[in-house]
Amino acid sequence: MKNKTKYFKAAGLLLVIVMLLSLLTACGSAPVVTPTDPSQAPASASRVPAQNTEAPTQSTDPAVRPTASEDPVPVRWAEKMSVRKTESIAQALNASSFDERFLAFLSEHTEGNYMASPLSFRYALGLLLAGANGETKAELLNALGVSSEEEWIASCLDFNGFVEYFASDLEREIAEYQAMQKQGWIPQDSPAPFRALRIANSVWKAERITEDFTAAYRESVEKNYAAEYRYFTPESAVEKINEWADIKTEHMIPKLLPDDYPTTQLAIVLMNALYFKDSWVTSFAEYLTQEGDFHARSGQTTKKDFMTVEDQFSYYEDKDTQLVILPMKGGVSMAFVLGSTEGLAEKISGAGSENVKVTIPKLDLETSFSGGELVNFLKEYGVQLAFDGERADFSAMIDYPVFVSDIIQKTRIKLDEEGVEAAAVTAIMFEECAYIEPQQPKVFTADRPFSFYIYTTCNDTTAILFAGEIVE
Repeated sequence: MKNKTKYFKAAGLLLVIVMLLSLLTACGSAPVVTPTDPSQAPASASRVPAQNTEAPTQSTDPAVRPTASEDPVPVRWAEKMSVRKTESIAQALNASSFDERFLAFLSEHTEGNYMASPLSFRYALGLLLAGANGETKAELLNALGVSSEEEWIASCLDFNGFVEYFASDLEREIAEYQAMQKQGWIPQDSPAPFRALRIANSVWKAERITEDFTAAYRESVEKNYAAEYRYFTPESAVEKINEWADIKTEHMIPKLLPDDYPTTQLAIVLMNALYFKDSWVTSFAEYLTQEGDFHARSGQTTKKDFMTVEDQFSYYEDKDTQLVILPMKGGVSMAFVLGSTEGLAEKISGAGSENVKVTIPKLDLETSFSGGELVNFLKEYGVQLAFDGERADFSAMIDYPVFVSDIIQKTRIKLDEEGVEAAAVTAIMFEECAYIEPQQPKVFTADRPFSFYIYTTCNDTTAILFAGEIVE
């Protein structure tokens, strides 16, 4: 019964949401920024073949419609992507034991609604792995379930490839939208395509530390994670870190650290930010949204705004599980699961196209893991040295004694009739291994009578060369 409750909990809290953000469906290199409107699109997005600027004459005969080659491509693209998305989700859910273990740990140790980002955690851990050496690195690799750092890097590069696909697909859709708008197939006042998927990484160092990051570390994090470098003082750390999180998440997470976060001993910070925004292939009509009862696990009933849509969706049902998959336009989908999530990958693979009436609540959920949950997760899987102030070995990062003192993640999701917007920031905090609070200097002011001696020591015998006393 305990295990079954655990599965129900995971499903009820939309455990799958974040797993879908870690689709590993292509290969590539550095992360790219995806525009959310045509004015931000890359220059190539506006290079549309010459078109007739006059709108075509619209036939009044309902049987007359554009030929196949003139069909609105985004619609055809959505249909074509439907099957591939289902396959991609199944691959993603099978792809990483790390993600599975991480989410299972949080499900077991978290009460109430929550959301997490295994992907954001994965990138931050990549920055950490690159700086670890010796047994410290071996423990991390073992806990993460990979045999080498290269294997971990490869999974991140795979997702970078998906980010590039996501951006190029939007670029293509914007161009097609503009072309069809010129031809008159799309009304001038129709909304432009929008979506975004962005990964950002940064490495921070306290200004008081004169030692710099090693050349090998810089090369690794720049090549594999496109990391940028920032600096802070104890006084500016909270403000600067929060500002970076705010900007990189489009103001979804304006405050990662509380104002009173201790920064006196803070030496290094490794950060990842993940931002995602996309629209449904089949949007929810706002006029169908109604308030209804949500029956909580505790037995209590609360009121929520429920959205409803009916269309062909990938659907699966057995005696333990009911799931539906709602595709979004950029190659990402969102699975909603009722009941057990055991064997979820196989169940998603077995989903078939059905006409489904879907009713789900609107969401605006923010979660903060700042009480040692992520540290405890790594410790449960054998990571000890990284948190040991006397034995941690991060010499591959910097020739300065540091250890991991804290790991924080904050996430937020907004889900409405148009689509999904979600963000995550993960920060790994380092302190100095042998930090000594600077002492106030003693005060010696010779403004009253004093003596002086000029001396030396020969064969353990002190020889006073000169001595005197100043009394006036």
